[in-house]
Amino acid sequence: MTKLFSLVCLLFLVFYHASGQSQWIRFSVLGKEIPCEDVPKQLIIATKIDGKDSVLLKEPFKDCQQLIEIPRLEGVYAFTIKTQLYQPILLSFEIKATSSDTIQLGEIALKEEVSQLDEVTITGIQRKFIEINADKTTLTVKDNPVLSISSIYDAILKVPGIMPYPGGGFAVGGQMATVYFENVPSSLSTDDLMNLLKSLPASSVETIEIISNPGASFDANVSGAIININSIGKPTKWLSGTVTLNYGLNQNQKISPSLVLSGRQSKWSWQLQAGYSNNERSSRDTSARVFNSFSPEIGLNSDRQEQVRNSYYYFKPSVTLNFSRRSSLILNYNGSFGDTKFKGSSETESPGMVPAIALRTDYNSHNYGMGNDGMIKFRQEFDTLKRVLSVTAFYSNYQNRSKRSNSQHVFATDDYSILDYYMNINRFYLRADAEIPFEKMKFYLNTGVKYSLMHVDNIGSYNFNNGSSDIFDNRVYSSEIDFDYTEDNLAGYIDLKKNLGKKVTIGAGLRAENFGLRRASNVTATARNNYFNFFPSFNAIYRMNSLVNIIGTYSRKIGIPNFSQYDPNNSGYYDAFSSSSGNTQLRPNFYDNAQFKITFFDYAQLSVNFTHSQFLNLNEVVAQPNSLQTVNTFNTYRNVNSINYFMAVPVPFVLFTKGLKFMDEPVDVDKMSFLYLYSSFTKTTIPDYNYVNGNKGMWTLGVYSQFILPWKIRLNFDYYLTSKGSYQIYEFVRNRSAFDATLSREFYDKKLKTSISFEDIFNMDQTNGRVSFPNIHMTNYSKQDTRIIWFKIAYSFGKVEKNDSEGLDLPNLGGE
Repeated sequence: MTKLFSLVCLLFLVFYHASGQSQWIRFSVLGKEIPCEDVPKQLIIATKIDGKDSVLLKEPFKDCQQLIEIPRLEGVYAFTIKTQLYQPILLSFEIKATSSDTIQLGEIALKEEVSQLDEVTITGIQRKFIEINADKTTLTVKDNPVLSISSIYDAILKVPGIMPYPGGGFAVGGQMATVYFENVPSSLSTDDLMNLLKSLPASSVETIEIISNPGASFDANVSGAIININSIGKPTKWLSGTVTLNYGLNQNQKISPSLVLSGRQSKWSWQLQAGYSNNERSSRDTSARVFNSFSPEIGLNSDRQEQVRNSYYYFKPSVTLNFSRRSSLILNYNGSFGDTKFKGSSETESPGMVPAIALRTDYNSHNYGMGNDGMIKFRQEFDTLKRVLSVTAFYSNYQNRSKRSNSQHVFATDDYSILDYYMNINRFYLRADAEIPFEKMKFYLNTGVKYSLMHVDNIGSYNFNNGSSDIFDNRVYSSEIDFDYTEDNLAGYIDLKKNLGKKVTIGAGLRAENFGLRRASNVTATARNNYFNFFPSFNAIYRMNSLVNIIGTYSRKIGIPNFSQYDPNNSGYYDAFSSSSGNTQLRPNFYDNAQFKITFFDYAQLSVNFTHSQFLNLNEVVAQPNSLQTVNTFNTYRNVNSINYFMAVPVPFVLFTKGLKFMDEPVDVDKMSFLYLYSSFTKTTIPDYNYVNGNKGMWTLGVYSQFILPWKIRLNFDYYLTSKGSYQIYEFVRNRSAFDATLSREFYDKKLKTSISFEDIFNMDQTNGRVSFPNIHMTNYSKQDTRIIWFKIAYSFGKVEKNDSEGLDLPNLGGE
C-alpha cells in the first residue's frame, strides 16, 4: 500500500505541474582568456511571490549556449551568474502577459577577473546530482553524500537499475555492462577490474555516466550498456587531495588505503591516484550432477571450499598541459600489480554407486598480474564556434603468470597435476574525433575514425595425473597448449543531433566497422574471420515540461566473443571429473537494442528495454553419453530475445509533512529523509534451449532509504530481493537478497567523512541454481563471505570548492 500511495502522489505532482505554462530564457556566455566551458558557473533566477523572495532556479551549468525553462509567472526577475574566476553578472528581466514565449537576453560577457583568486570559493550552490539526456544519464559523485563515502564499486551498485552480474561485473537492464574510464574501455581482466574499483575511493570521481544504449560514437563491439567513470578533472591551485582508509572485518580481513592528490598551475594541472588493497575472502560451492545417459542414472555430489587472498596495487598519474586557451595535451598512465593466492579442497562422492567414488582434491594456485597502459590525447579548438578536433593514442600491456598444483586421492591412489599459464596481452588504438556544432541551426555533428589492434598469447603448460609430488618443486611438463589470438578493427562514424524547438532533441548515427579475427593454437586449426557491417543508432527526447522527459533509443551492435572463450587451454577448475576449454567455432553476436523510458523529476522513471540477439554465446557443460567426465566450455544459441522492465520511484518524507509546498523550496539531501523504491523484471527466451522446468522471468525489488538522525548522523538502508526464475539458461530456485545498513557523519566542514557499514546483515546473499544440458542435469549452491562490517574514513585537505547546499534539486527547472 505504501508503494502504491507513493506512486499515486508522484503522478499527481507530475500532472499538477504539467498543467502550468512555461517561460523560456535564452542567453549565451562569452569567455575571455579561459574558454567559457572551462569556467565553473552558477545561475540564479529569483523573484517575489506573494511578497516573499523566492529562488526559482539555482544550479551550476557548463554549456555556454543556454535555453532555460521557468514557470510563467508575471513579475520582475533577478538574473545572476556567479563564477569562480570572474566578477558576478547581475541582470534583470520582466515577464508580462504580453511577453513572448522566449525572452532573449543575448550575449553576456564575463567581466574582469577576480583578484586573489585562491581565496575565492562559491557557496550555496544547489547541486543537481542527476542529469537526463536522450543518450545517457549522468550521476554526480563529487560531494554527493550518498555516493562519495564509499569505493567506486559501492557507488556504482548504489545506482538503481545496476546489479552485480553473475560471474563478475555489472548488469544494466539485464545485460552485462562494459566499464570505461574517461571514455576509454578498461583493459583489465574482470577480477583485476573489480579489485581496482573496490580500491579506488568514490571521492576521486566527478561523475558516473550510465549509457544504456551506446550510439555510433562508441565501438560497435560493446556488449550491453556502458558505465563511464570520469575522475575529477579540474584540480584547484596549489595542492589538494583526499586520504581514504577502508577496513572490512568478518572471518577474513579486508583493507584498502588510498591517496588522491591534485594541483594546478597557470598552464598545467596534474592528478595522482595511488592505493593498495588486501582482500581475504572465503567461499563454498556445492553441486549435484546427475548423468541421465546411464540406466539407472548416476549422481556425483561435490563440496568445494576455497580461501583467497588478493593483494592489489595501483598507480595512476595524469597531467594536462594547456598550450593556449584552445589547445591542450592530456597524458595518462595507469600501472597496477596483483598477487592472488588460492587454496581450496573439494570432496566428490557418488551415493548409491557400486563401487562408490570418493574423490578428494586439494589445490593451490598463485597468480601474478601486472598491467601498464598509457594514453595521449591532443585537443584543438579552432574557433569561437567550438569546432574541436581530438586525437587520441592508447597502448596497454597486461601480463599474467599462474601456477596451480593439484593433488587427488581416488580409488586408494594418489596422483598429482600442475597447470601453469603465461598470458601476454597487447592493445593499441589510434582515433581522431571532430565536433562541429552549428549553433544557429541548433544542429551538432560529430564524426571520427579509429584503428585498433589486440594481440593475445596464452601458453598453458601441463603435467596431469603424475605419480610423484616432486613435480610441485621441479615443474616438468608433459604437454603444452600455445594459443595465439589477433583482432584488428577499422571503424568510422558520424553522429548527428538536432534540437527541434524547445522541447524535442533527436539524434542519429551510423558506424561502419571492419573486424578481422585470427586464432590459432598447436592443438586446433588456424581460423580466420572477417566481418564488415553498418551499425545505425537513433535517440530522441521529448521534454514534456520541466519535470517529465520521454526518451526513446535504438542501436545495432556486434558482440565479438572474448578471446578466453576461444582459448583451448584448461584454465578453469580441474579434477578427475572436471575440466574446461574454449570453443574456436563460436560466432559473433549481432544484436538490436531498443529502449523506451519516461522520467519524472529526473529520479523517478519507467522504462522497457528489448534486445534481439542473432547469436548469443553462453557457458555449457558437455558430458558424453555413458561418461562421468565433464568439460566446461561455450555454445552459440540463435535468435535470442530479452525484455526488461524497470520502475523507480523516490518518496521524500517531506512530501507528507509540507505537501506541495516543498516543490518550491531547495532541497538539501544532507537534511532530507527519503525512500527510493525500484523494481525490475527480466525475461530471456532462447528457442534452442530446452527449459526443463519452464521459462519464468525474474523479478528484482529494492529500496534505498535515508534517515536523518540527531547530531547530523545519516542512516542509510539498502535492501534488494531477486525472485526465483530463469536468467538466460540458468534457473534460480531460491530467492536472493541482501540487507545493508550504513551510519555516516561528516566533520570539519565536510573535510572529514566517516562511516560504519553492515553488509548482508542476514547473510542471505547466495546463489542457488540449476541448469540442464544433454546427458547431464546440474544443481549448484554458491556462498561467499558477504556479511561484513566496514569502517571507512576519508579526509580531504587543501583548497577545495565549498558547497553549502548539495540538494537533490527537486523539481528540476533547468533547461537544456
